[in-house]
Amino acid sequence: MAKAYNLAACLRLGMHLLKKATFACLLSGFISLLATGSAVAQKEVLYSQYLVNPLGINPATAGSRESFHLTAMLRRKWIGLRNAPITQSVAADGAIANGTIGLGFQALNDRMGLFQATGAYGSVAYRFNMPALAKLSVGVQGGVSVLPIYDFTSASSLNRAVGSLSVGVYYQSDRYFGGISAPELIGKALNLSNRFLYQSVRPIMFQAGVKTAVAENVVLIPSVLVSAISGRPLGVDVNAKAWINERFGFGLAYRYKTPGLIQTNYVHATAELQLGSSIRVGYLFYSQTPENPYSTYTQNSTHEFMFRFSPNALGFSY
Repeated sequence: MAKAYNLAACLRLGMHLLKKATFACLLSGFISLLATGSAVAQKEVLYSQYLVNPLGINPATAGSRESFHLTAMLRRKWIGLRNAPITQSVAADGAIANGTIGLGFQALNDRMGLFQATGAYGSVAYRFNMPALAKLSVGVQGGVSVLPIYDFTSASSLNRAVGSLSVGVYYQSDRYFGGISAPELIGKALNLSNRFLYQSVRPIMFQAGVKTAVAENVVLIPSVLVSAISGRPLGVDVNAKAWINERFGFGLAYRYKTPGLIQTNYVHATAELQLGSSIRVGYLFYSQTPENPYSTYTQNSTHEFMFRFSPNALGFSY
């Protein structure tokens, strides 16, 4: 009887130690993930929208369309589920000083990502005239993101303001466009012991594209985006968009190894409708949720709706 009791006690002790060891390993792994700079990029929502909001990846695009543009986006995962979380973002940009200086603003309220960030960012760009009516712009963007980060030192969840800085160069002509940008250069948060709670992913992005007329009143715009992150596989986006009669726009893209805490691959589709000269509406489909690809909950895909207002537009913007 005593031997059986001792055996049971030993088993209970062993299970208790195993649970503590497992928890310690998981906790240590999570802390290491945050401390090594592999934490989530709080701008993932903006990164994924760059085909309709180029400010999301390159501040040098501010004012590139010269006239004022305001774009509002609503992103939702579960269309049929009541009170499902909705992510909102808004971007506005325009040009002053005869088109020489571009100004831009973005705001984000992410409710579907891992960190559920809220942020605001301002951009300024300077444009140089190039041969054949082309423009070369250099830009900088600064702002702040507010992240609810768990601090293991104080054992509490804290709202921390994390600074954001990005730079970029952008070239645009009647036919070609491209740019190089670093959409996040800082993005750090410290706890009371001056240890990293959060450090954003810092990609370098290379974009190139061309606009070509393939038929009467049909313009095709293929483009690629390559994102390089230290210690990770190279990310590549292959995009194609077509505009018909400057009224109907359809796009399809495949995105491989996207920048973020969890690199993912997904298909992206867009449909846009130009309503008059000032208003455009659109629908965007993502086969995965870029900012949180593991939050499936029986549905992988994400839906997004766009509204753009551009009064006094100088011309059609693709």
